Amino acid sequence: MAKDELTYSEAVRAAAAEAAAALGTNPEAVRHRAIGGRRRPGNDGKARVLFDVDAEKDKAPPRKRLDVQPVDARTITALEACISDLRSLLAKAEERAIDERSRCDQLIAETLVANARAAHLEGELKALRSRPTPWWRRWRQANDA
Repeated sequence: MAKDELTYSEAVRAAAAEAAAALGTNPEAVRHRAIGGRRRPGNDGKARVLFDVDAEKDKAPPRKRLDVQPVDARTITALEACISDLRSLLAKAEERAIDERSRCDQLIAETLVANARAAHLEGELKALRSRPTPWWRRWRQANDA
């Protein structure tokens, strides 16, 4: 017998769905792993694939991903502690933000009052400069010089 031909005891020809159920995988994976890519229609018209049952059973079970760690009580407790710390930091930051907003509003109000007073004083200064100089100040400036 040729190397790629299997005896009946080693290989089974079954529908992809049945083979997937027997192997614990999905039918599309079974179709891709079919031995030699041989598909033949069965009596019911469904395609049958040839797969080696013994070879599939001898394969090691799929490994779990290494980056996924099991969740345990210590991890959950540590995460809950971190969450509570972050919540307290957030509350403090919100309080500071409220204080800063009120301080900013107070500074804006003081600035508006100062601007209004400066505008009033500029008006008074302009009025004082526009008045004619009294005669005695003109006489004094003329005699002192």
